[in-house]
Amino acid sequence: MLRFLSCLLVPAMLFGAASAQEMQASDGLERFRAHNPDSTQTIDFEAWSEILNDIVLRVPRSRRVPAIGHPETTGSLIYRGNSTRYRFEANRVIYHLIDDDYETAIREFRIAMENLPSRLDFGDLNSDEQLAYWFNLYNVAVIEHIMGRYPETRINRTRALGSGESLFEAKILNVAGVPLSLDDIRLRIVYPQWDDPRVMYGFHNGSIGGPNIRREAYSGAEVWRQLDSNAGEFINSLRGVEINSNRLRVSHNYEDARVLFPDFETDLRAHLAHYANESTTQQLEGDRPLATDVVEWHIADMTNGVIGCTGSGSPMTTSGTNNPNVVNLSTLNCNVIPQTGLFLMQYLFEERMRLIRENRLGTVDTIDIETPSDEPVINLTPSFAGNRQDNPEG
Repeated sequence: MLRFLSCLLVPAMLFGAASAQEMQASDGLERFRAHNPDSTQTIDFEAWSEILNDIVLRVPRSRRVPAIGHPETTGSLIYRGNSTRYRFEANRVIYHLIDDDYETAIREFRIAMENLPSRLDFGDLNSDEQLAYWFNLYNVAVIEHIMGRYPETRINRTRALGSGESLFEAKILNVAGVPLSLDDIRLRIVYPQWDDPRVMYGFHNGSIGGPNIRREAYSGAEVWRQLDSNAGEFINSLRGVEINSNRLRVSHNYEDARVLFPDFETDLRAHLAHYANESTTQQLEGDRPLATDVVEWHIADMTNGVIGCTGSGSPMTTSGTNNPNVVNLSTLNCNVIPQTGLFLMQYLFEERMRLIRENRLGTVDTIDIETPSDEPVINLTPSFAGNRQDNPEG
């Protein structure tokens, strides 16, 4: 079970709060520009790791094989799931199963994160601790607002709660008295202060087309390893890099992060080549003109914002298996996961089995999907997203 009390956000070392005079003097973004490179103070984000481990479904890395067409549904010609070529990529947040306890935990963690710089001398943290803080604050705010608006289908159309403004442009946060939007954090705090392209991979924008949401919080001690892992996953996916007959197509996220690549095309190509696997390297070869036009804003959930079975076919209710390491898809009930989500689960199961056969997966996660009895409302349990494993890819 999650520990929702004192562990919500506890600095690993307690230190003095900023004075009222200092807070009044710093009423803009300059408040967040100082850091102490010699500081050994750390922040414990374990509570956020526990939540993420419970609500994020890990998807295997892309094989760079596009999904074609859309699956055939049972009893209906209507398919409301994601039918793009990228639909089997990126980790997913199981929004349709998040219950009141998890909503409360997510909201309380976000509030604690907003309040943190008022409780300590934020400028006395080293830059890695600060970077992890901004990633975790940004990501929890994205998930909280999508959760409050769910069901959603395309995140670029999502509005901030209580506002008609874009999720990314609205001033939805107040950090130490400074109103901040998500774009403020990403474009006006992190990008200018951390001159490293890897920082773009720490921001989960809620869509399949963005960098992965990890099943662990970012931490100061691990933040660059975590970013390297996310960079490798993203660049070697179709939503990151692909080609057509005459162009090298890359994600629109690189255009958005242009400031991180001073000589844009040269620096970007070198960056992609650094993380490219054999398949991606072959596509980077040659002199194809570069286009930042790979766009995918479908929500990174399991059901493409579809609740229940309406228009998606009939429930699957036959008996299951006694083997805890095998997912029997016939036991999945449409009241728990709409049929639009069953196709993703089928793909995940087949990919895990393929990796096991090829000896490329050292551990197997058990994915338990609760089957309801008489209650139509499904409560999420901590075991849903799988037994926790050490995982270098998050």
